[in-house]
Amino acid sequence: MSDFVLFPAPQQPKELHLVGLRLDPTIEGPQLFALIEQGAGGGRTLTAQGRILLFSTPALAARTLELANKALASGPGAGVISAPLPKETDILCDVAQSLYLLNSQTEDSDGVLLDCIACLDDLLRASQLNVPAPYISVLNALAERLERNSEFGGFLAEQGIDRETVEDAMLWCVGAIAVKSTWIG
Repeated sequence: MSDFVLFPAPQQPKELHLVGLRLDPTIEGPQLFALIEQGAGGGRTLTAQGRILLFSTPALAARTLELANKALASGPGAGVISAPLPKETDILCDVAQSLYLLNSQTEDSDGVLLDCIACLDDLLRASQLNVPAPYISVLNALAERLERNSEFGGFLAEQGIDRETVEDAMLWCVGAIAVKSTWIG
């Protein structure tokens, strides 16, 4: 047995995850997709020229990866993503269902709202935009609550958080992601 530490450390395997975004409540399933590279250090949404790469069908995942790799190869610390492409949607950011829950329910028993807030957070980090303080504070408070307890209606009332403010925060996030994206169709 050796006590030596390998230097440089061996590369940790990375995976690509297909994220689906459902915006339209009248359509079953996601309308937009993004790729997130997941490694030991966390996740990173694929971008090119500082813009999130969104695409309209999973069949465009390879083209999206190609664009991201082209941007990475020409940037500082040049490198490319070599993880295999996912075959199906791993994560669903169901904005439509989340807004429904937020406006008409008191519980997030399936974790849809929590997953949506977490996904929007990941995408916003990639956009490098700062969320307005009132919006980030209500989203963080709600996410912290949902991590411990799926009931949120009473929590919002106790904290004096208006459901409309949370809805505005989520819609701001969706809009920010949309304008900081390149859409591949």
